[in-house]
Amino acid sequence: MNIVILFAFILISAFAVVIYIKFSSSKRKTSELEKSYKECIEENEQLAEEIERVKEELHLIRLKAGESDRLKSAFLMNMSHELRTPLHAIMGFAGLIANPSMPEDDKITYANIINRNVDSLLEIISDIFDISQFEAGVTGVETEEVNVNDLLNSIQTWINLEKSNVRKEEIVVKVNKANKDSSFCIQTDGYKLKRALSHLASNALKYSNEGYIEIGYTFSENKVMDFYVKDDGIGFSNDKLEIMFSQFRQVDETPVRQYGGLGLGLSVAQKFATFLNGKLWAESEPGKGSTFHISLPYENN
Repeated sequence: MNIVILFAFILISAFAVVIYIKFSSSKRKTSELEKSYKECIEENEQLAEEIERVKEELHLIRLKAGESDRLKSAFLMNMSHELRTPLHAIMGFAGLIANPSMPEDDKITYANIINRNVDSLLEIISDIFDISQFEAGVTGVETEEVNVNDLLNSIQTWINLEKSNVRKEEIVVKVNKANKDSSFCIQTDGYKLKRALSHLASNALKYSNEGYIEIGYTFSENKVMDFYVKDDGIGFSNDKLEIMFSQFRQVDETPVRQYGGLGLGLSVAQKFATFLNGKLWAESEPGKGSTFHISLPYENN
């Protein structure tokens, strides 16, 4: 009898052990399944976030592509207009000069108009050439000794000629030289510095109808010169800064905009300033004029 009871006890114990093992295995599998389920949920959430991020990036890419197409179309339209205008003037006045009965005084006047329009074409071509070099990465810096005061005087003379051409003779063009020494020179790329300042001066003339334009420079610490072009023209708001320094962009981009141009001048000036290890920045307020600065490290002899 005792043997039977012992045997039954052993059998029940073995059965309990089997049940416990199966229960533990089942519990472990359940835990593993729950862990896998949580991991799947987390992965799904990460994938959902990644999908949203990619969708947002694709949306931005589409917007940029659309903006790029719009700017390209606007640029080509502006390019056509900016090229046709001087070309038509050149062709028209050249035809008038060819008339043998044309008085000599009129021929001289028309020849001067032709020369001005040729200069306009050359300026457009130079800007496009400069931008092409920037994009191709073939622009270098040629350091030389540059007489700063002579450079500013030449820009002043050029702006005085330009203001007569655009019938803005009442604008006063001033030059402010922090160093009065006529032989003051610095080591820099004279072509790039002059082109950058000329673009800023031309921009000031375009957006001014009266008052003054001041071209000058001051000295800061650590061998830094602050070249500037100041005007009391129409000015602009701070939210227009990014647009103004972008290629082919202008403050007014409407089809009936008042001011012409391709929108390359400030972009070219900024790139020239960057190549000279300098920085181009601006201060302005609508209706109260603008000041464009080129902060430039320098060395003088």
